[in-house]
Amino acid sequence: MQPTPPTCSDAPIWTAWMAAFHAPTLAIADELGFFAALSDAPLTAAELATKLGIELRATEAMAGVMASLEFVVLADGRFGLTDVARTYLLPSSTYYWGGMLRRIRDNPLDCRKLIESLRRNSAAEDASLAAMWTRPAPPPEQLVAFTHAMHAHSFALAMRVLPSFPLGGIHRLLDVGGGSGSYSIAALTHHRALRCTLVDLAAVGAVAREYATRHDVADRLDVVAANMFTDPLPTGHDRILYSDIFHDWDDPSCRLLAKQAFDALPSGGKLWLHEMLLDDTKAGPPQTAAYSMVMVFVTAGRQRSARELYELVTSAGFVEPRCTMTAGGYALVEATRP
Repeated sequence: MQPTPPTCSDAPIWTAWMAAFHAPTLAIADELGFFAALSDAPLTAAELATKLGIELRATEAMAGVMASLEFVVLADGRFGLTDVARTYLLPSSTYYWGGMLRRIRDNPLDCRKLIESLRRNSAAEDASLAAMWTRPAPPPEQLVAFTHAMHAHSFALAMRVLPSFPLGGIHRLLDVGGGSGSYSIAALTHHRALRCTLVDLAAVGAVAREYATRHDVADRLDVVAANMFTDPLPTGHDRILYSDIFHDWDDPSCRLLAKQAFDALPSGGKLWLHEMLLDDTKAGPPQTAAYSMVMVFVTAGRQRSARELYELVTSAGFVEPRCTMTAGGYALVEATRP
């Protein structure tokens, strides 16, 4: 049978396929010192290849991808760094994404493993990140590496959004599962009268102390080693924050976390969730939909809509939930303990 021309283009499949090479190429470029090599002055591809000690063919391909992603710009035959690259891709920067790029490089997504877990209906149980809280803790060095990766992922966002958080008049903030302390450090930087308590596993809390010391807020950050599921939360706080925590867990676990917060807050205290939101159809926005698939690969959770988060917090007794968009598709969901 003679084939007939297709009725539509396969361009979307090409786009998806080529996009799969973006993050690995970025991680490889970081490991090779691509961006550091351009930090002093723009270079031609040949000069860059010589400086990196790799073949010209690969350098040209890598530089082309980095230019298409707007990390470098080509002018007069030379590649130079953009502001985005200088801010997020130089090891000397406060907002260097190196920890996350190392994770991308060293922990590639395993499609076959996920397929097998999905067919066994055990993907949530098999998720690597769930093990940190629900099973014997991983080795400290694994927790430390993960915490540095999450700091790279979250600190710049935290510094951008904290000025929009309603922190006026608040004296104490409890940051549950606070990891490296990104949000606590940002809050303490923007609000000098504030004191924060961070709750996380012991090895993670040690990393938070390091970052707090580096950013001159360690004297106002208390770190408590605890399991947020099994240990009661510290009391005496005006606000309790879970940032990028609920998306790691299924609904029953999130209800438990909300109840832990309810029990720890005084009347009038508020629960804050900072999450990237899906719309009510769950078909977008595109970045949030993709982020939800990341959760399927590595956690027991998913991204949710504002309505779904409202249902989770009100089930624990909170009232008057409301949502304020912050940045990057994220929103602050706030609810009050009556």
